[in-house]
Amino acid sequence: METNQYMDMFLDESHEHLQSLNDGLLGLEDNAEDLSILNEIFRNAHTLKGMSATMGYNKIAELTHEMEDVLDMLRKEQLKVTGDIIDTLFKCIDSLEQMINNVANGDPEDLIDVSDLVAKLTSIMRGEKAPAAEASTPAPAAQDPANTAAPVAADSGIPVELSDTEKNVITEATKKGMHGIYLKVTLAESCLLKSARSYMVMNALEELGEVIRTIPPAEDLEQEAFERSFEVILITASEEEQIHDAVIGISEIETAETQIINLGATSAPAATPTPAPAVEQKSSSTAPATAPAPAAAPKSSAPANKPAAHAGGSAPANAAAQKKSHAGQSVRVDIEKLDTLMNLMGELVINKVRLEQIGQTHRLSELTETLEQMDRVTTDLQNIVMKVRMVPVSQVFNRFPRMVRDVTKELNKEINLTIEGEDTELDRTVIDEIGDPIMHLLRNSLDHGIEMPDEREAKGKPRIGEVGLIARHEGNNVVIMVTDDGKGIDADIIRHKAVEKGLFTQEEVDAMDDADAVRIVFLPGFSTAEKISDISGRGVGMDVVKSKIESLSGQVDVETHVNEGSIFKIKLPLTLAIIQAMLVQVQAEMYAIPLASIDSTLSIQPSDISTVQNNEVIVLRGEIIPIIRMEESLMVPHVKDTKELFVVVVHAGDSKAGIVVDKLIGQQEIVIKTLGNLFMGLKMFSGATVLGDGRVALILDVATMLN
Repeated sequence: METNQYMDMFLDESHEHLQSLNDGLLGLEDNAEDLSILNEIFRNAHTLKGMSATMGYNKIAELTHEMEDVLDMLRKEQLKVTGDIIDTLFKCIDSLEQMINNVANGDPEDLIDVSDLVAKLTSIMRGEKAPAAEASTPAPAAQDPANTAAPVAADSGIPVELSDTEKNVITEATKKGMHGIYLKVTLAESCLLKSARSYMVMNALEELGEVIRTIPPAEDLEQEAFERSFEVILITASEEEQIHDAVIGISEIETAETQIINLGATSAPAATPTPAPAVEQKSSSTAPATAPAPAAAPKSSAPANKPAAHAGGSAPANAAAQKKSHAGQSVRVDIEKLDTLMNLMGELVINKVRLEQIGQTHRLSELTETLEQMDRVTTDLQNIVMKVRMVPVSQVFNRFPRMVRDVTKELNKEINLTIEGEDTELDRTVIDEIGDPIMHLLRNSLDHGIEMPDEREAKGKPRIGEVGLIARHEGNNVVIMVTDDGKGIDADIIRHKAVEKGLFTQEEVDAMDDADAVRIVFLPGFSTAEKISDISGRGVGMDVVKSKIESLSGQVDVETHVNEGSIFKIKLPLTLAIIQAMLVQVQAEMYAIPLASIDSTLSIQPSDISTVQNNEVIVLRGEIIPIIRMEESLMVPHVKDTKELFVVVVHAGDSKAGIVVDKLIGQQEIVIKTLGNLFMGLKMFSGATVLGDGRVALILDVATMLN
């Protein structure tokens, strides 16, 4: 079987299932009695097993099969959820993640030895086996003898025979306003991963109801021991059309035929008054969806469009349109394609600026009018491309609950992690880079911030410490905060350590206020840990956070109160691709300063500059602002004195400075291009941009200039 074309899909979906397994086990640890969590964990393991077996990764399939057996016993209450079982399942997930990463890197899956884990899972199954309970159908069994006689044995109206138990389950469900549905699914002839598609169908159905039987059995579906079609019996409160649309929306499903199961119960659902044999006509994924009409909301009565289906008229087209609508909710796009799209967008912006310059130079009114329209279109297009690149921070945040759980156990502390604003979106480029800085900050709060339970109790605090991970929008920036209610950072201890390590003199630290003293923690090599541990304390944490965040044009700061806690705040730009900038000129060269870093621009006389402690400063609205002369910073020979100086007042965090330039060109939209490895040492510049006339302008890194 040619499976290479499906490798990307397998890897993506495997990581999604692993994350769901992690989340599910964390939830199960907090609420061991919740059967719905167990069912969700089981489904994810089941799907991962089938996908792995189909792709030929037998070691992954073997481990997930053993996990699935343990989970099945847990949900049938043949085993009780214990800490040992949870820990073992977490180790299984870690091993699965390593095996899948090996596969992604082109290595063999069996580089990881999982024999011990398999043996452990086997011993768990053998060691605590309770008397087997028939729990294959969670729906209540008929307790009233009258109920067992209610169904009419031969009148289900479907092409499969139901057992007495299945009839009882459907009858009970009908009394609760639900109904039984028979579903026949036919896969496309071109479908290679038949078992994976069948699992996707099962997952979709489990979200809408309870599957009580599959034909052939689930084991045969896993092994692809079926032709192109399989049948499902489920109970659900959902409409027949909803079940149909959920299944037909899955790719490579050719048809999905649904039929209400009518057992002659007295309280049949009012929404399905159709004759029992009525079957919704198939909707083929290859059928031409020419009907432009939008998919209407499901009606409470289905018979109206059933006869039309036999005529082959609008109903199939409408069903195809509905399927198209369902399937079009999301599309997986390769990251490189998004980068290419952004690069093309950047080129379009550059050429638009060039056309604007030509229009102004030659005073071409017709071109100017056209460019105004083009400007609106490119702005809209740019916004859409930006939104496509935006991804929720949950992609980073969702890895931390598991990390906090493991570190908490290692430290013997009691800590509760609260996550807020995980739907906040950031540019994918930024998302890829912020995981490690946030990890450092969280580990710091867990290790240094939160006290031991007894110590907290002695201080009158709850034994359980609170750590928060919060994301929110602030203007054109996203702020991410890591908070804790621990012991805080003592500025005096920081001062003492800074002098002890030779970073500052005693006089220098005495002159610092508490806020500045605490910021020393961001200096390279600074650590207050008395002993080195795997959690923190190697002195490579906070400076790494600061340098990484500043490389993303962001800022990091800390606010702390002794015995109350700390707040580490990261401020990041929404996107790093296309920004607004101020173009300035220094002698013959042009430079760009990001508009987000600019406070104001002004014109001054040379006499307005004063000297304080050998540093040039100006006074602006009562505030003393140091001056940076670009000629000196760039080491460009001074050519001539002028009567007028242009100053761009910029900020980075709480620091401000006035950059002296020869000329202010104006505000412009610029496309950021990286400088490449050859110019990595140029700390003063964060990148470059191509101007409309083809010239290259370097982009100033304001944060570096002010430090």
